[in-house]
Order: sequence, then structure tokens, then C-alpha cells
Amino acid sequence: MRRESKFKNWLRSFYVSDEELAADELSEQAEDRGSTLVEEVQRGESIQVTGVVKSAIFKPNNQVPAYEIEVFDGSGNLIVIWQGRRHVAGIEPGIRIEVSGRITFISGKPCLHNPVYKILSKEGT
Repeated sequence: MRRESKFKNWLRSFYVSDEELAADELSEQAEDRGSTLVEEVQRGESIQVTGVVKSAIFKPNNQVPAYEIEVFDGSGNLIVIWQGRRHVAGIEPGIRIEVSGRITFISGKPCLHNPVYKILSKEGT
């Protein structure tokens, strides 16, 4: 993401929605941590993504259960799946998280399986 001047950011704040401003701020925070933006990930590369957990679900399966979350970093959504898990302690919607691993794609959407993760904070704190 290209950094804009302070004046352009100030001017832009008058005509964009609060959601767009929040997304831009999330993207900037991710870049400041050295994370890759979801919109820039490539299949097979090792990445680190920082964002907010937007959803978390348990997907029961006859053979292997999975805990799946969706992480939003301001530029896009990343699906994160822990196979063989019903829950991952501390990971729930609203948590700021950093995940890293090798990127794959499922149905055209970027995905990480069983990543290394770090819980950063609750949203808004």
C-alpha cells in the first residue's frame, strides 16, 4: 500500500466512510508490523498477516474436525484453519492476531492451515 501525505489523508477523511478509514488504519498497522497485506499474497509464499478476527466457526467433519477463522487486515480477508481442533484458546471475533505460514488458496480465497499465531489484543484496546 502506498503511503499518502498527511494532507491527502486529512482531505480524504471528509469523503470516505468510517469503515474505509478503519480498513486503511488496519492496513497501515499491518505494514508497520512488517506483515504482508492479504491483497498482495501469492500462492506458496511464506507470509505473516496481522488483522482482526471477523468470524470463528467449528466445522465438524466425519473424519477431521476444523476450527476456522476469518482475519481482516484492511485489504482483504484471510481464511485460517486449524485442522483437528474444535477450538483454539483465546481466538474469537474481535481479537487482533498475527498469523504466519505458507499460503494456499481454497475456492480462490487465500488460506493458511495450522499457522503459527500470536494474539495481539482485543479490538479497540
